[in-house]
Amino acid sequence: MTNTPTAPTDFAEYVDCTPLLGDRKALDEFYDEHGYVFLRGVLDRDLVRKSAEEMLAGLVALGAARPEATLDDLVIDSFEAVDEVAMHGYVKYDDFWNHPSTLKVFEQVFGEPVFVFRSTTIRYYPSQAAAREPNFSYLTPYHQDGFYIGPNKDFRTAWVPLIGTTAGTGGVALADGSHKRGPREHVLNENYRRFNHPVRGIPPQDIEPGETLRYSEMDQGDVLIFHAFMCHKSVPNLATEPPLMRMSMDTRVQPATSHRGFNAVTPWTESAKDASKGIMAKITGTPIEAE
Repeated sequence: MTNTPTAPTDFAEYVDCTPLLGDRKALDEFYDEHGYVFLRGVLDRDLVRKSAEEMLAGLVALGAARPEATLDDLVIDSFEAVDEVAMHGYVKYDDFWNHPSTLKVFEQVFGEPVFVFRSTTIRYYPSQAAAREPNFSYLTPYHQDGFYIGPNKDFRTAWVPLIGTTAGTGGVALADGSHKRGPREHVLNENYRRFNHPVRGIPPQDIEPGETLRYSEMDQGDVLIFHAFMCHKSVPNLATEPPLMRMSMDTRVQPATSHRGFNAVTPWTESAKDASKGIMAKITGTPIEAE
């Protein structure tokens, strides 16, 4: 297993499911077969931009970005140099996820009332294109969120770009239909590290030829929602001319009637601060054995 970046040009595009929102049967059939739903322009763009501005304010306040920086010209030296726990104090993501307009979209996708996890991951990745020694260790290899998060597996991950993504800035690559095989083995990979620990991932050779890799550029207002056992990975930021930032956030959403596990009700920051928990507990918020 390596952390050599893969160009988005190697991937097919997500299928735009927005036209299926009014057709319950067609939307459910697509999700059951492919394991994801990609929707364009369904979220309130003003709310998305507000979250982006909050992230920018945090990066400025913590000294990672120039005071005069804007979302159009923002650059930082390193994701790892920013206090990730402190950054969570600046982005009011719970207000965004639980806004009536956002919940309406989630309920259209699920076909029922939902509960949004209190654990959110925020991402602010600078371009590595001009770096003398590019570092991709903080990205994620192929993995399934359902490998770590539970106990119930009926949640779905919701991934939102806070500023538009491009083929250069990267994002999330999915293995179409990979959820149908259920949980897969995750092995330690020294090339990917968080909090100075190696993280587990799915060996690339375990992705089957028929599980088409998909990636698309996304705009503010777009959302990608996928199955707990969807195999997915980070696409690195290699943007040039200009070297744009990748800024995004993701959480998990489940039916309101389902059991609410530790991750569902515990903010990410509470787990990240707890030295007694293992590395994946810090990342996902789920208490598991230390690795």
